[in-house]
Amino acid sequence: MAFVLFTWMVAAGLTDGLDIAVASWCLEHQTTVTHWLARVLNYLGQGTPLAIAALVLSGWVWWRIRRWTAFLPTVLAYALTYITLGPLKIWSSRTSPNDKGPDPVKFFNHHTEYLMGYPSGHVVNAIVWWGVFAILLRKKSRALRVVPPAIVLCTTTYLGFHWLTDGIGAILLGLFLDRLIHRFRWEEILAR
Repeated sequence: MAFVLFTWMVAAGLTDGLDIAVASWCLEHQTTVTHWLARVLNYLGQGTPLAIAALVLSGWVWWRIRRWTAFLPTVLAYALTYITLGPLKIWSSRTSPNDKGPDPVKFFNHHTEYLMGYPSGHVVNAIVWWGVFAILLRKKSRALRVVPPAIVLCTTTYLGFHWLTDGIGAILLGLFLDRLIHRFRWEEILAR
């Protein structure tokens, strides 16, 4: 529900001023070192490498427990991100702060080619996939589940890949998907 309400606020333009102010500040405060550091850290939310890492980790868990259920968290995470992220990005048709076209902060903007900004896939991926890693590694570490998404939110915003509200919306969606995935009793499902 929070994601739907927040998305409505962003689509209605209620957050445009905030997005523009944050994007302007980020652009004005870029240095070569911080730019490249942010680019490297942004990979903490890169979907394909994270999915491959989860698949490899699932294989390791399968080897330990010898049950196909070891792949369930990875399959579930992939399915949920696939059916939510793509359609939402296509529906919102929002571009990035780096776009120089007319009204890049607006939803339903059909003036440019790249229209896959809302919500940030990197941030959703960071929340979902690092949560899957925690399940597969049987770790209850908050740092494992909080630090990567926080870093990715900051890097995508700082680099101008996404508006701040793209990241906030992604946090709301990512937490929803993460809660769905963690509703299962993985301790029992992945037990030897």
